[in-house]
Amino acid sequence: MKKSILLLFVLFSFSLNAQELWFDAGIKGAWGPTLLMNKNAMSESYLNQQVSTGFGYGAKFAVNFGYIHGITFDLMANTAHQEYKVTDNKYTPVDVKWKTYDLYVLYRLYRTINYMEIGPKFSKVVSFRNNDVDSKQFYVDNYPSAVLGFGWYVFGNKAFTGTLGIRIEYALNDILSTEGKDNGYPVNPYKTEPYKTYTATNPLIAQLSFELNWGLGYFAKTACGERKHFFSF
Repeated sequence: MKKSILLLFVLFSFSLNAQELWFDAGIKGAWGPTLLMNKNAMSESYLNQQVSTGFGYGAKFAVNFGYIHGITFDLMANTAHQEYKVTDNKYTPVDVKWKTYDLYVLYRLYRTINYMEIGPKFSKVVSFRNNDVDSKQFYVDNYPSAVLGFGWYVFGNKAFTGTLGIRIEYALNDILSTEGKDNGYPVNPYKTEPYKTYTATNPLIAQLSFELNWGLGYFAKTACGERKHFFSF
């Protein structure tokens, strides 16, 4: 609740100071490497962690304050993947796949044709599968991540643009449930018992994203001293 109030206060402050307040919406897709960072799993003698990939798609809405600052809200459906191969056939390889619904709330700083973005992502877990067996009970239901991204305009005009970007996301919380910790996850069935010294599991994602954006309109003054009016592009 406090975070929501703070966000509303920041948006209100920006809107008061901006000479022009404008809005855009769009659709987007993303693809790139997805990794589970766990020190115990990474040090396993007979496991080789692979660089696996995932993808996502969704929609975006943005509130922009002039042409320098903006707040974007992305709602994405993401699919991630982590594969572990084995170097000894007596051990079982591991293939982890998970799906989430994600809400991004990001501040964007625009500089000519480029931008930088930073902020939180809130993930709702849809499913987890270890070796194609339902394992959702061994993971948490939701978790936050920190997001840092960069991008640039590829084509378009004031009303319609295409942008290309790179986002790096790191989960701030351990994604294993208590039951998962006790059963060797995330590398179950390679390991089915808890580690002697427990280490957290945090997804790390680096993806290439592409957006198609449509300008919806803007608030601006038609003359000095007048109230702001809404204009469509």
